[in-house]
Amino acid sequence: MPVFTAERFYLPNSDALRFLPECPRVLRTRPDTLAWVAIQESAASVSGSINLLDLRTLENDSHPLPGRPGFFAETDREDVLVVGMERSLALYDLRTRRIVSEPFEVTEDERVIINDGLAVEGGLLFGTKHLTFKERIACMYFLNSSDGRLHTLHAAQICANGKFLNDGRLIDIDSFNKTLDRYPADMKAPKLGERQILADFRDTPLFPDGLRPGPRLDSVVVAFYNPEAAKYGVAREFAIDGGGVRNEWRLPGSPRVTCPEILRLDGRVRVLFTTAVEGMDPVMPDAGAMYIADCAFDEVPAPPPLFAASALL
Repeated sequence: MPVFTAERFYLPNSDALRFLPECPRVLRTRPDTLAWVAIQESAASVSGSINLLDLRTLENDSHPLPGRPGFFAETDREDVLVVGMERSLALYDLRTRRIVSEPFEVTEDERVIINDGLAVEGGLLFGTKHLTFKERIACMYFLNSSDGRLHTLHAAQICANGKFLNDGRLIDIDSFNKTLDRYPADMKAPKLGERQILADFRDTPLFPDGLRPGPRLDSVVVAFYNPEAAKYGVAREFAIDGGGVRNEWRLPGSPRVTCPEILRLDGRVRVLFTTAVEGMDPVMPDAGAMYIADCAFDEVPAPPPLFAASALL
């Protein structure tokens, strides 16, 4: 199995932005910009930000938000993102730097907040997480953009995390289940079939976190959050059929890897990773940095579809 060693790419200039970075995506309308979220600024914080990192200059433009964002997705309105924040979805305008829609409430349960998600054909696929990571009360949802209906796909998770939907199959991470799962998915119903475990990490200290599909859609790259004081962080590429490991990445000095992104940088296909400080004591110098690494990919995956902003207006 090939092993790639990543190097530090960008270190945010504040502790708040290093605490819990997630959801890195190159914007379709701004191909030199990596957008990402800082979910919260500290362990006690209930606010975060959307950030725009210029991949050429490494200058970061931070947009403070009035809550904790779990994910964002691009919409069919230029420079308008849909953001999952606290327990609601809302539209955020990057140019005016403000929320431009009424909140679409997902749940009233204050024990959970929205976590990872993405745009898929016909809507949004996203989940919530239990704030103390103990109870199976978090859910996976699909918001149908054509009629504005919210559907619960799974109602017994602890921390609904990275997802990939393709060709009637959903690849999903329930982080505290410590498995990479596959479900038959009928998004017209919508409903999920019986869970199949692709990879099992319950005998390791690793918690699978964010993921991105490989360019050929036959694999996923999974970032692992290691709460222990390991010398390096880990991410791996898994085959969707069979769950075998194809490649591994190691991130020296930052064991809490939160999410990958596959991108083209300086004419080469690379893999970028966000990492976190969250709960680390003492804090390792490179924790919370973004890392960049070589890979075996020769192309980048297609971006997610644009979400119909009208669904939230």
